[in-house]
Amino acid sequence: MYITGTVIHGLENGRKFGFPTANVQPDTPPELDKGVYAVWVKIDGNRYKGMLYVGTRPTLGLHEPTYEINIFNFRKSLYGKTISFRIIQKIRGEKRFKNTDELMAALRHDKETVSELLKAPTHAIARKQDIPDIMTIIGQAKQRMKKQGLDQWQDGYPNEEAILNDCARKVGHLFRKDNKPVAYAAMVFDQDPYYEKIDGQWLSNGETYLTVHRIAVHDDWLGFGFAKHILQYAERMAARKGIKWFRIDTHHDNRAMRNLIRDFGFTLCGIVQVRDGMRMAYEKQILTK
Repeated sequence: MYITGTVIHGLENGRKFGFPTANVQPDTPPELDKGVYAVWVKIDGNRYKGMLYVGTRPTLGLHEPTYEINIFNFRKSLYGKTISFRIIQKIRGEKRFKNTDELMAALRHDKETVSELLKAPTHAIARKQDIPDIMTIIGQAKQRMKKQGLDQWQDGYPNEEAILNDCARKVGHLFRKDNKPVAYAAMVFDQDPYYEKIDGQWLSNGETYLTVHRIAVHDDWLGFGFAKHILQYAERMAARKGIKWFRIDTHHDNRAMRNLIRDFGFTLCGIVQVRDGMRMAYEKQILTK
């Protein structure tokens, strides 16, 4: 969840240390422990890496609580502007340093930690030997859906046979971070027979399209934006192939996926009947260069 707030004027101490910050006044201040957090920051629809400091800046002898974000690779003025940020992980707690040199060294280390944490995962076409890792990820996704009361993926599918078929067709994609499997998805450019009939109307008409199925993220990496990364990667791949349309479907009660699809710019086109029930069907146009 993104937290929205307005950038206000601060003391500009961060700028003096080479870490300029945006002092954010949250619309609804979150309940956070004092310390440093890795965050994603949204500004005018663009996303940036950043590190958020929540605390009173004891090393500088200050006592007023503050929310300050050092936004990586961003130098424009933000005063008076509304921005939003999403907390990914706490890096460390608040600490009183002996002097500003020690503080700056800690900030440099914090930035390296955040940069590594938010680094995009590596990607490879899934192979037969990857199936145990993939089935672990899918099994975890099935359990989460079950706890949410969803009947999606509760009849044994996707099973090893489905993933083996993905591997054989070279449409399965396994994403890793720090050499650990974090997410899986199938990216298909063939016509999907389930999409031939729709209670509604597709935006495109008879043109080639990309479909992404079986998106699943490992439990340990939820909240890091990997599902969105999968959609971004798939869209870039389609654009390189000159494909202009992107279709996807999801269960009506899968709110997390519906929110992701909506935020990614898809349009709800109608309802389709798939293997195990009715699904909400979406499409978007891909801007190719």
